[in-house]
Amino acid sequence: MADDARQRTLFLGLLDDETRPTFEADETLEVRLASMLETAEAALGTFKITADDYISHVAGVVPTGCTSEAFAKLRAGDLYLACACAAGDDHALVAFDTEFGRDIDLAIARSGNVDLSKDEFRQLLRNKLFVPRPGKRPKIADYAGRGDLRSWVRVTALRMIVDIVRSRAGDREIPVDSDMLSSIPAQTDDPELEYIQRVYKTEFKDALQDGFAALTPRERNLLRHQVLHGLNIDQVGALYHVHRTTAFRWIEKARKSLLRETRKALMNRLRVGSGEFLSIMRVVGGDLDVSVRRLLVSDIEAEPPKP
Repeated sequence: MADDARQRTLFLGLLDDETRPTFEADETLEVRLASMLETAEAALGTFKITADDYISHVAGVVPTGCTSEAFAKLRAGDLYLACACAAGDDHALVAFDTEFGRDIDLAIARSGNVDLSKDEFRQLLRNKLFVPRPGKRPKIADYAGRGDLRSWVRVTALRMIVDIVRSRAGDREIPVDSDMLSSIPAQTDDPELEYIQRVYKTEFKDALQDGFAALTPRERNLLRHQVLHGLNIDQVGALYHVHRTTAFRWIEKARKSLLRETRKALMNRLRVGSGEFLSIMRVVGGDLDVSVRRLLVSDIEAEPPKP
């Protein structure tokens, strides 16, 4: 708990004066920060950056006037990977290449405007993203977590292709035509992602059901109260006669348990690695709320008495 309080102080100290009061008033801030890191590590594994490094990175991307609701939508795992890559962590760089290498290759392959091999373009993009310039952080540190990292990488690759084409054109104006824009494929145009969506959706739903069954009755009830009944943390706290911070901690634990157990079940069913698991989650994740709601449509369960 001492570390949580220290990280709260660290986080608040890095916010601007306009934004800080919103987060100073948040009694659950320590839990939220710890939960972001735990969620990221559960999805990606542990990189060689400290909790303070991560908290500082997150504070650095919080925009002026950020609300508590907007902060809750920041993509914890993507920010963790970006932070570790910016720090030059070798394992994070390998994870980045594994996760986004195909997107980068497709960008250059479909551009038709740049006479570069996939390996040459990858190296140029690596230099742009991961090598700091004098007085500046690596470009990857600019990723702010408000959209998914995959889209950010695709846009960055597209902009780099545009810059290369224009630099080679000299003083000639080179329009960015539709062929250039289509060099970054949308998910619906990606055969691999379409395959994942078609083949893995049933497996994902089965794994989610297994994950739900692995929860405790209280964890399932907490998810019912929040997702199905729409109760906020104050209402859940009143229901269980506990402080709102405790209610928040319980709900976060239940959500993480569901993700962990679903992840375990899916990886066991399909025998896939963490990288492919993340790809599957991104594709089928759009059905997550619907699938969870279907699982939750059942009576509140009896819970064991408090010890």
